[in-house]
Amino acid sequence: MTLKTLLKLQLGYYILGMLFNFGSMYAVSNGQQQWTSNDPVPAAMFMTIYALFLVPGFMKKVTLYRVLMGVAVVLMGYGGVFQHFYKIMNTPELYCCTAAMIVGPGINVYGLILNLMAAFGRFDK
Repeated sequence: MTLKTLLKLQLGYYILGMLFNFGSMYAVSNGQQQWTSNDPVPAAMFMTIYALFLVPGFMKKVTLYRVLMGVAVVLMGYGGVFQHFYKIMNTPELYCCTAAMIVGPGINVYGLILNLMAAFGRFDK
């Protein structure tokens, strides 16, 4: 896979995550439960910061990009994957439905895999 393709997939992850967060924000604004245990506003802010982490990749600053992807792996692995699974096991009522329990963490697992590929340089320049 080329760096360009990886970056496009990561942008796709960003878009999926933002759509999910905006959907959750919309639910909250209509008096419904947020979709997952994560507050969608800080989650959307984190996703926007993550999108900025991709900029060095587009600028061909591969070392900085890989370091930032390492940071994203740690943060996303803990907050976006581990915390979801922990809360699903211990407080499933924080999720609006079974679909949210699957889709929310699933989006983050997808992003985590892409970020691991980036951090470990598993792409062609």
